[in-house]
Amino acid sequence: MAARAQRERCTGLAEALSLIESVLADAGLSAEFLSTGSPEFPVHRCTLRDPAGRVLTASLGKGTGAQSTVSALFEAWQHLQHEAGQAALPGDHRRARAVPVATVVAQPELCGEQMIHRLARDYPDIDLACLRAEPLNPERAALWYPAFTRSPSCRSHPIPGDDLRYEPYLRYAYDNGTATGATEPEALLHGLLEVVERDALSHALLDWYLDERPRLSALDPGLLPPDLRRLHDEATARLGAPPLLIDITSDLGIPAYCALPSRAGPYPGVVGSGASLDPEYAVERALTELIQSSFNLSLGVDLTLGRRLESLRRWPLLERCARLDPAPLLDRLTFDARLPGPRPEDAAGREPGAAGGHPAPPPADRQGPGDVGAQIATILETLERAGLPAYFFRWNPAHDRCPVLTVIVPGLETFAMVHSAVPVFPTGRAVRRLAGHR
Repeated sequence: MAARAQRERCTGLAEALSLIESVLADAGLSAEFLSTGSPEFPVHRCTLRDPAGRVLTASLGKGTGAQSTVSALFEAWQHLQHEAGQAALPGDHRRARAVPVATVVAQPELCGEQMIHRLARDYPDIDLACLRAEPLNPERAALWYPAFTRSPSCRSHPIPGDDLRYEPYLRYAYDNGTATGATEPEALLHGLLEVVERDALSHALLDWYLDERPRLSALDPGLLPPDLRRLHDEATARLGAPPLLIDITSDLGIPAYCALPSRAGPYPGVVGSGASLDPEYAVERALTELIQSSFNLSLGVDLTLGRRLESLRRWPLLERCARLDPAPLLDRLTFDARLPGPRPEDAAGREPGAAGGHPAPPPADRQGPGDVGAQIATILETLERAGLPAYFFRWNPAHDRCPVLTVIVPGLETFAMVHSAVPVFPTGRAVRRLAGHR
């Protein structure tokens, strides 16, 4: 890593740490850490407490050096503000209200939201709580988007007029695209990259565990840049086996990679993924998330995982996607000679900024080609060309530092939540994959 880039990284991290510590201190909050990993690639579990010492939320942080600490603090703030924003929805009629489900699905922007159309067919007479999602393309109008899909606490904070008879669909509640940052553009970039990443992983899981058996493109770890080779070695030591690095870039063309153990270990479903206009950063995200995932499962935090996996046995495809057994993939891998560089059309000067994706980490040198605004513009243009307009909903007040928001791209797939052993089916554009499966 160049000396100048390293200096920029340290400066950005110091500023981010100062900001988030100030935000938490002003709210009277304190943080405790449980850590693992090497000094270069630590992983932290953060517990956030109120002034009385009560636990408010927990988070995980990952990245290089101090980036992991700042990542954990930003994610803790994100969790706290997302929950507070959900609790405030019942009193915010301007931005959250019940809408007849027929009116919701009649919005042309939702034509690709297959799960929501299934819900409307099953419950044609309900009123459905919706968020007023603001367009990222100023030429588009606001969108009324079903609140439960991005509000996992909707049972606890029902919006007046909402008819929760559709409760079987609440398994699709998912915080996909929810992110924070030092500024709103940074949070938007995090959220955009996450929805792209989750869409890519959703398609990859179907590629891997349907019976189509396509060839898969993997990276040769020996040909990674030196810092990524060290990170790969760290993941190998953590997992007890070298991780596979599989290219999961979708038809959108935004680089995305997945990292998973090369042999089954004690914790099923261990996986990491990342997307970025810079392929190297996407790989870094995937590897650090893999280490984080392994650490989290080793803590025994998810006490119901085994029972949920057992419940998936009635749906063999879903069980395979949740267990993520690497064995069926090994004879289908083709190892590429090298990691591609940033896309030439995006090769603007790199500036320090927040590293994209959830949980939202702090500024880092490897943000990707161009500044935050240039990256957002590139991603939005890519999505618009594919007929996938993007929207957002902010959870904390506009005057708050460190905005927390959710990016929504109707039609992008969220089936990737199945890797948490949740019995879900494709929600958007991947539905056609199952329709053609015999």
